[in-house]
Amino acid sequence: MKCPNTTEVFIDLALNGINAMKKEYVAQVQYSMWITGKDAWHFANYDPRMPGGKEIVHMPVYRDENMMKEFDEQIPEFIEKMNEGLNKLGVEFGNQWRVNNG
Repeated sequence: MKCPNTTEVFIDLALNGINAMKKEYVAQVQYSMWITGKDAWHFANYDPRMPGGKEIVHMPVYRDENMMKEFDEQIPEFIEKMNEGLNKLGVEFGNQWRVNNG
């Protein structure tokens, strides 16, 4: 579910469907499918400024195998670079989000 900053973005998506979806939304949805292995994702866009009954638009988004191949190639490289940076900070990969209460 996304809530756009402007009604213009919402209306564009409502009128033009997935072709009007922001590139970063497409990447996020495709990455979610890469992680979960799902073949489709239900995308919803909500704008509380729209009148009642018109404030949500939703559509299925289908897995893009070309993007899956890109993730297969790019994510391991990203993880390796992130791990190198974390090592320089003295943080073990996987522990970077743990809260230290000690």
